[in-house]
Amino acid sequence: MRRMLPDDVGLHITRVRLKKTQGRVTQAALLEAGADAVDKATLLADAGVDAICFNCTGASLADGPEGARSLRDRLTASSGTPSTTTILSVVRLLRLAGVRRLAHVCPFTAEFGADEADFLRAEGFDVVASRGLNFTDARLAAKLTPQEIFDIAKDMDSAEADGLFLACANVRAWEATAALEQRLGKRVITSNQAVTWDLLDMIGHPAAEDIAGRARSLAPA
Repeated sequence: MRRMLPDDVGLHITRVRLKKTQGRVTQAALLEAGADAVDKATLLADAGVDAICFNCTGASLADGPEGARSLRDRLTASSGTPSTTTILSVVRLLRLAGVRRLAHVCPFTAEFGADEADFLRAEGFDVVASRGLNFTDARLAAKLTPQEIFDIAKDMDSAEADGLFLACANVRAWEATAALEQRLGKRVITSNQAVTWDLLDMIGHPAAEDIAGRARSLAPA
C-alpha cells in the first residue's frame, strides 16, 4: 500500500491479532478481530490521521452487510475519524467500475470464499465464479508471487463475468492487476487497491481520481 500511495500521503498502521483455534481461523475469531479494531482505531487517532480503514477482507464482512456498516460506524465513533472497512471499499470500487457480474478468488478455504461471495451477492453483484485457494495460514498466502496470482486469476475468468475481484489484504494481487486487465480486457479489483482508493477519496486527495478514472475507462459497456 505504501507503494500505491502518493509521496505526500503517509500510511500509519496498528495491527490486530487474528486468533486461531487448532491452527485455523474461525468465524468467531474474525468477529473478535473486528471488535478489537474498534479499540485499536483509537491508537491511530492519537497519531492525528485523517482517515482509517480496518483492512481485513474476511473479518470486515464476517457479520454480513448490516454488520459491516455497523463496524464502520463504530470505528468512526471510537476514533473520531472518518473510517471504512475493506469490504465496503471493495463494494464502492466495484460499483464505480460498473462491474455487475464478477469472478472472485479468495486465498483461503471454500468456507471463507463462500462467505465473501454471499456478501457480494447480498450487495447486488452476480458472482458467476468463485474459488478458494485453501490456504489456512495468511503468512503462506502472502508468499504467492504476482505471477502465480496472475496464472490463478486468468484461469478463473468467465465469459459471463465483466470483472474480477481478488480478495485479501495480505496478498500481492495489486501487482498482477495491470497484466490481468491487459490480458482479459476486464476490470480487476483487489482488496488493497480498493482500500487505497477509498482512503484517498475520503481525504479528498486528487490521486483518488486517477484510480477512479482508470476504473471508469475499463467499465463494461
